[in-house]
Amino acid sequence: MLTGARPHGVGQRRSRATRWARRHWQLVVDLALPALTGGLFLAGGVVSGEPLSVVLAVEQILPLVVRRAAPGLVLAVVGVATSAHMLAGVSRTIGYLPVLLALYTAAANGRSATVRWGLCAAVTVGVAVASLPHRGPVEGALLVVVTFTVAWLAGIERGRQLRQRTALVAEQIRLRLERRIAARERAAAQERERLARRLHDTLAHTLTVMLVQTEVLRVGGGLTGSQRDRVERVLGAGRAALGEIRQTVAALDRQVAVATGDDLTERLDRLRAAGLDVPDGLPQTLAALPEPVLVVAHRLIGEAATNALRHAGPGTRLAIRVERDADRTRLSVLSTRPADAGAAHPALPPDGIAGFGLRSLAADVEAYGGTLDYGPVTAGQWQVVAAFPHAGGVLTAGRGRSG
Repeated sequence: MLTGARPHGVGQRRSRATRWARRHWQLVVDLALPALTGGLFLAGGVVSGEPLSVVLAVEQILPLVVRRAAPGLVLAVVGVATSAHMLAGVSRTIGYLPVLLALYTAAANGRSATVRWGLCAAVTVGVAVASLPHRGPVEGALLVVVTFTVAWLAGIERGRQLRQRTALVAEQIRLRLERRIAARERAAAQERERLARRLHDTLAHTLTVMLVQTEVLRVGGGLTGSQRDRVERVLGAGRAALGEIRQTVAALDRQVAVATGDDLTERLDRLRAAGLDVPDGLPQTLAALPEPVLVVAHRLIGEAATNALRHAGPGTRLAIRVERDADRTRLSVLSTRPADAGAAHPALPPDGIAGFGLRSLAADVEAYGGTLDYGPVTAGQWQVVAAFPHAGGVLTAGRGRSG
């Protein structure tokens, strides 16, 4: 058992070391590069036994540890040390390696044009001049100019790539922030939509019943002058409240509330008590609709019933029909105004005129691939018809909308 556990522990330690190296790879490179350069200096005989050569070699190599943090300063120090070392008579080409690394880093990471252009050029010229006495114009000056120019160009290109990558990361961060802001705005919009629906389907319908009952009371007669004034004030306040509700819902520009089957039954009961002639129960075929479409159907019936009482008054008869064929389900709500209705109640709205509720319902029906039509049928009759296709993905559209 112990023998089997031991490799597992070794593997864990290696895994931790690998994760650490991945997180701190730049630090690893910054420490390993001077160490490798020092090893090359020793193996290549760059460092002689004289103390000055040792000091200059240390000045060339040691600053490379912080070359990313201070690229200009490191290039200046390493360039001066290299020039001095060349004047001291270094015979190995490997002696140029530290200043090449420093120049590459300064060209790539230099924060100013003075470092990337001026300092790099000055160091190149300085090292080239310092190489002339012992290495000649070709092995010394020309070689320095060519190799340093190549290192500088590579650094400039690397810097350009780094700046592009930084800009790309910044853009990605900005886009993620915008997506989070958009998500919060969508959540707030959904909450406003929910409140708008609740406002429309509760206060508006309740006020409609109250106004209709008060209107009947006013028309019925038998009121004294003061009582009639109170009734008029009640009607005025109710109409103003309805107007404010419509303005608020329209300003939110969101859809009206989702009504469940229980909400619809309760609403129809209130409308029935207020004088609307609504048949008991709903068509059985209505329950066969998919859940998301059923929600829209409940809202449609409730809106049509409320509009019938509002525009045609008590005694209006409501007929709800659900017809299915091979291609679609058709839900129709027909309201018929009583023949003896007086002038106290407004006429049914003309064709093409609809409030926020029907406009919102039309958008919901279209979201599930259906169509919504409404308008007068004959004198005193108004019909709302919604058709939902069976093919074309009613259920799929419903899931996409709820998501």
